[in-house]
Amino acid sequence: MRNYPLQRVILALPVILGVLLVLDVNFGYSEETGERVIKPTTRVEVQKAEVRTLEDMEETEAKLGFIEEEEAPFMSTEDPWVYESEKAAADSARSSGRSVTHDSSKGPGVRVPATLRGVSYDGINQTAAGGGFPPDTHGAVGPSHFVEVVNFRVVVYNKANPGVILSSVALNAFFGSTEFVFDPRVVYDLTWNRWVVIASRRSVSAVDPVRRFFLAVSTTGNPVGPYFVYSSVNFGGGPFNNGDWWDYPALGMDQDAVFITGNIFDIPTGGFKFAAMMPIAKARIYNGLGFGVPVFTGLAATLQPPIVLDQNKDAYFLAANNFTHLHLYRGEDLSNAGEATLVLQALVDVPDYAIPPSASQPGTIQRLDTLDRRFVNASTQYADSLWNVHTISVGGLPTPKFYQIDTEAPAANTIKQQGVFFESGISHDFNASIAVNASNEAFVTWNTTDATNANVALRHQARVRISGRQPADALGVISAGSALFTSPVALTGNPSSTPNVQRWGDYSAVSLDPSATATCGAHRRAWIVNEKINAAAVWGSRIARIGFCD
Repeated sequence: MRNYPLQRVILALPVILGVLLVLDVNFGYSEETGERVIKPTTRVEVQKAEVRTLEDMEETEAKLGFIEEEEAPFMSTEDPWVYESEKAAADSARSSGRSVTHDSSKGPGVRVPATLRGVSYDGINQTAAGGGFPPDTHGAVGPSHFVEVVNFRVVVYNKANPGVILSSVALNAFFGSTEFVFDPRVVYDLTWNRWVVIASRRSVSAVDPVRRFFLAVSTTGNPVGPYFVYSSVNFGGGPFNNGDWWDYPALGMDQDAVFITGNIFDIPTGGFKFAAMMPIAKARIYNGLGFGVPVFTGLAATLQPPIVLDQNKDAYFLAANNFTHLHLYRGEDLSNAGEATLVLQALVDVPDYAIPPSASQPGTIQRLDTLDRRFVNASTQYADSLWNVHTISVGGLPTPKFYQIDTEAPAANTIKQQGVFFESGISHDFNASIAVNASNEAFVTWNTTDATNANVALRHQARVRISGRQPADALGVISAGSALFTSPVALTGNPSSTPNVQRWGDYSAVSLDPSATATCGAHRRAWIVNEKINAAAVWGSRIARIGFCD
């Protein structure tokens, strides 16, 4: 039995109660397995899509003119006082270095990690994107393009000519909206050669009757071509009320359906209500048709969907928020609106994890926000494995930790491997993303700072770092990898609501390259996008191709 300090138990009460509330949702029982099946609590009906071309988007942007952007807020799923207390405690307990037993860069059996493969260039920056922060850097690669989405812009790059922009439009113009649109995500569908983009909007009042997010699907494999745009994916009924909004949307898919998850908050208190999941059949939205789909609610906070690489009939969803376990859900028949089901398959036992401290910057008291212990991106699912990474506190420092979870019998709900990775024993490491191919080759990117190195020459501002692992590597090991880009200055002009903390992230991205070369198979390389700093009050982004071969 684990023992916890009284202070931690008190701080954890909202989380513990939240877990209990998660279990108190609309349930039934499977006659076949005896498992408790989560039933949808409501259903949404969405009209057919509008076809929008690049010309339409550019015309909308010209008409809208300058729309004053604002900070995209980070909304903790805990009570704000609890979250601030946890963060303050983590910052107070920040250490000067990790135990050497955690130093994955010196672990045995480490082969050459994923390294830079010929492409590295600057992506969009804060000034060009519209002035808001944080960037929420996200992106995806296809056969001929790389698409980057940030707050508040959608940019398409020519893959054959790295850094060459083919289109760049404001996020709200992309969707044809005059609202404040933020939290974008993009995924390239390896199966059907389509691009899927989502974004969110925040309620404007406690009685705001508009409850929606935005969804777009390219009509072809060309991301500069037309899109089917659903500018009003309304959610309501059941436990939803006026003033609710869909925060931190995440995007995943299997061969037949697109999965959208998110945290539901209310106004004016801004309180977290529950996480929700909406599965949508590709057959509907890839043809611009209207759709009616179930919405599952009452789920664990910041539930992340999978990117499924095979034809598994089941899709697995993952969340990390209760200090001791990972919530593992299984979805079945998710492309069938009338038969879709969701099961809380297990609370996967893992070593205790805690909220990370903020990351220090050399030469300033301003620190970088490392968020909470949530998974920030979709998982990778293949066969009986589910992979993801989050930032936690290890040895008193912010540190990414990855998991490979066994999802199916006979070893279902156990950890195949887990491990931490970081630049050095004293670095501050955070904002990590991972993607894994069908051969279990993993690719990662993250940010790191070093503000306290005894060798002053080795101290550095926020850096974009890359690494990975091969199947023959020792279990639990991802090496320190290599530096991709080091920011020249500290970030001091994008303050959060916490004193002396700068907004960062809220996420980065890694996506598998579907293209093969004469010497490198498909999916053995990946493209990353991550945040860097251009100036004291200007975030930037960096895009690169990494891999195990050329």
